[in-house]
Amino acid sequence: MQIKEAVIGQFGKLQNRQISFKPGINVIYGENETGKTTLHDFLIGMFFGMERGRGRSTQNSMYQKHEPWHASSFYSGALRFFVGEKPFYLERNFYYKDKKDILKNEADGEELSVAYGDLSMLLGGIDKETFGNTYDIPQTGAVTGKELADILSEYLSNAAEGGGANIQVQKAKTALAARKRELAQEIKKIHEQKNEDIRQLIVEKDLLERDSRGLHANIADAEREIDQLKRVRVEEIGEKRRRLSEQKSRQTDHVDCQGAAPGKNGNNPSEKKEWDREQPDRMAGIGICASVLLINIVIHRVTAYPSFWYYLLQGIFLAGMILCGLYVGVRYAVEQAKKEAYVSAQKNDSEGVTQETYADAGLRQAERMLLSLKESLSEKETRRYNIMQDLEAAKQPGEQERELLEDISALELAEREIDRLAKEYYEDSLDGLGSAVSKWMSELTAGKYDHAIVKEDGKLFIAADGKEVLPEALSHGTLEQIYLAFRLAVGEIVTKEEPMPVIFDEAFGMYDEKRLMHTLRALDCQIRKEQGRQILIFTCQRREMELLEQAGITYHKIVLE
Repeated sequence: MQIKEAVIGQFGKLQNRQISFKPGINVIYGENETGKTTLHDFLIGMFFGMERGRGRSTQNSMYQKHEPWHASSFYSGALRFFVGEKPFYLERNFYYKDKKDILKNEADGEELSVAYGDLSMLLGGIDKETFGNTYDIPQTGAVTGKELADILSEYLSNAAEGGGANIQVQKAKTALAARKRELAQEIKKIHEQKNEDIRQLIVEKDLLERDSRGLHANIADAEREIDQLKRVRVEEIGEKRRRLSEQKSRQTDHVDCQGAAPGKNGNNPSEKKEWDREQPDRMAGIGICASVLLINIVIHRVTAYPSFWYYLLQGIFLAGMILCGLYVGVRYAVEQAKKEAYVSAQKNDSEGVTQETYADAGLRQAERMLLSLKESLSEKETRRYNIMQDLEAAKQPGEQERELLEDISALELAEREIDRLAKEYYEDSLDGLGSAVSKWMSELTAGKYDHAIVKEDGKLFIAADGKEVLPEALSHGTLEQIYLAFRLAVGEIVTKEEPMPVIFDEAFGMYDEKRLMHTLRALDCQIRKEQGRQILIFTCQRREMELLEQAGITYHKIVLE
C-alpha cells in the first residue's frame, strides 16, 4: 500500500493543506510545533477512524486534541492511496454530529463501504492496534532492557493471538465470549422465568392437595351423613308402613261393617262377590213395586167406579213406591260411600308408598352434595396430575433453551478450534519469526548480531559470543535496534498480503550516526527488494536527510512550516 496524497480540511494546526507522498522513503521535516505529529495522527485517523471520547477520556483523546476551535463541522480530510496498482479515494468527516465516510475506486468509480469492512479489507485486515505495534514506530527513549524485553514478549504474544492479517484471533475470541455471555444471559432469563413458573405450579399443586384433602374429608362426612339418613329413612318408612297398615285395617273394618263397595267395572272378584250379595235386595224392591202396580191395574179393571178401597190401594201403592224409592236411594248412597271409602283407602296407600320413596329431601340433597364433591375432587385430581406433568416437563430444557445450549457448545467448540489453530500457527511461525528478526537484526547491526531465537514461551534470545543471551544484557543502542528489528519482523508476518507504510515518528533520536546509517541502508535495501514499499520518517533534525544524501539513497522531502 502507498499513500499518494493527503488533503486536509480542518485538522488541528493543519488547515486547507494538500500534501503529496511518493514511493520509497519520505522524510517529513519540520521544527517542533510545525504539525508533524498532527500529520501523523491525521494519517492514522484516516486509515482507522477516530472516535470522540466520553467523560474524562475526552480531554486526552486524539479527537479532542485536534478538533478545530472554530468551524468544528469542517473537521475533515481526504486521502488518495494505491493498493496494488488500483487507486482509491477515502474521505472522512470526523465531526461527531455529522460523521461521514466515503470510499471509492477511482479507476472504475465503484463505491465501497467503510462501515461494512471494505477499507479493512484494502488494508489487509490490519487494525489500529496491530499497526501501532508493528509499523508505527515511535522513539523508545529511555526504555530499559527489562522493559524492552517485556515489550517484545508482548508483541510476540499479540502476533501469536492475532496470527496473520486475515486471522484476528483475539477479536474472534472476544466476539465469541461476548456472544456466549449474551446466550448465557438469555438462558438465565429462561431459567428465571422457568423457576417462577415452577414456583407457581408448586403453589397451585399445594393448594390443590390441600383442597383435595378437604374434599376427601367432606366426602367422608357426606357419606356418613347419607348412611345416617338412610338408617333414619328406613326407620321412618317402617313407621309410615305401620301407620298405613293400621289405617288400612281400620278402613277394612269399616267396610266390613257396611259392606264392600263394588268397583267401577266389577272386575275385582271381591267386588263382584259384594255386588252379588246385594242383588236379592234390589230384586225384592223391584218385585214389590211390580206387584203393587199389577194389583192396582187389576183393581182398576174390576172396580167400575172408584171406591174407598180404590183410594186406599192407591195410597198404599204410592206409599210403597215412595218407600221403595227411598230404599233404593239409601242403598245407592251407602254403596257410593263404600266406594269412596275404598278408593280413598287405595289412594292413601299409594301416596304412602310415594312418600316412602321420595319424602326424605335431606337424603336427596346429601346425595347431590356428595356427587358435587366427587366431581370437584375429580377435577382437582385431574388438574393436579396435569401440574405434575408440567413440573416434570419444566425440569427439562425447552426447545429454545436446547437451541441456546447448542449455540454455546458450538461457540465453545469454535473457541477451542481457534486456540488450537492459533497455537499451531504460533508454533509454526516461531522459526519464521526468528528468521525474520535475525534478517532485520543483521542488516540493522551490519552483521554484528545475525541470529535470534524465539522460544516457545515467547521470550527472545540473541546469539552472542557463542551463547544465547537476553536482549536486556546488551547495550541500550543495540536494544533499540533489536526492538526495531522485532517490530519490522512482526509487521512482515501480519501484513504479508498488503504491506503497510512504515512510519518512524522521531524514532531515531537515540541513534548515533553509525547506527542510523546502518538503519537507513537496511530500509533502502528492503525498499529495493519490495517494490512499492513506502517509508515515512517524521523528524525535526536534518541528519536523516544528510545521511540519506551521503549514502546516495533517493528520498522525497516534505517540509512543514
